[in-house]
Amino acid sequence: MLELFLLRHGKAEPARIGQRDHERPLAERGRMEAHRQGLAFPCKASDALVVSDAVRTQQTLQSLLDAWDSAPPHHITPTGYLADADTWVDLIGMTDASTKRLWVVGHNPGISDLVLQLTGDRIGMSTADVVHIELEVANWSGVGKGSGHLKGHHPGRNA
Repeated sequence: MLELFLLRHGKAEPARIGQRDHERPLAERGRMEAHRQGLAFPCKASDALVVSDAVRTQQTLQSLLDAWDSAPPHHITPTGYLADADTWVDLIGMTDASTKRLWVVGHNPGISDLVLQLTGDRIGMSTADVVHIELEVANWSGVGKGSGHLKGHHPGRNA
């Protein structure tokens, strides 16, 4: 059984004048919420992560790693920045077969749209929300529309 954990980045600081969206850092609240999500879902030996290359998603990743006290394999990709659901499916499909539990750290609307595409459940993910999906496929390349079912939605504010 393969598991997918989708994490929307933590709460970010508002953009400063002239600052690109891609460069927005996490607010302190965002760091704390992401860290608490990491504590709530301890890292397993078969975990891996694929992460947007935006500053706020990389900082969300760091908060997870700090909570886990380990660094599972992770791929930071510019393709993940504001990726749509189909792009995430393509990225997920490239996951190594040894990975049994994959974390995706990304942005809305793509991350919420991915939940809908994979499970048929419409969940508007707020910052630092985690959605846990159990996949009904033998390998990551089989992930696609309707290939999973929702195991849980864990709001970041309640982490």
